[in-house]
Amino acid sequence: MYNMHKMDRTPKILTIIGLVFEVVGIIGIFIGAYIMRNLMDFSFMSPETLEISQEEFDMIIDIYTWIGNLLVVMGIIMSVFLFVNLILFPKLIKSKYTEESAKKVYLYQAIWGGLNLLSNQVVGILYLISGVSGYNGHVEEKDIRDGI
Repeated sequence: MYNMHKMDRTPKILTIIGLVFEVVGIIGIFIGAYIMRNLMDFSFMSPETLEISQEEFDMIIDIYTWIGNLLVVMGIIMSVFLFVNLILFPKLIKSKYTEESAKKVYLYQAIWGGLNLLSNQVVGILYLISGVSGYNGHVEEKDIRDGI
């Protein structure tokens, strides 16, 4: 049988926190998209309350609708990657990969973390640290809980 990879505590914790924040971020994207696309339904959104012309108001609504549609597309793309991450990372956490396969998952995690810096910096940093330390084989020398 192959030697199965055991994930170190720090990358494991960072990966779990990253997954949670990624889910929260995607939920936030869809909530933001809903608000942007339905801005006219809010009572404070009218040309009279904003003291602007109807043409300016229509232009603002068009821009917010466009941004809402962009957020929906971004949320769908991020959801696909979240789905992939929810398949790959729990297996890594539960030591279901060989050393060679785990190294590939860590590389993907580091690359995805780098790309994620463009949209969700917290998740990007968490995945970068976890992916790089796991890929390099960094092992904690001392259990920090020993002194507690």
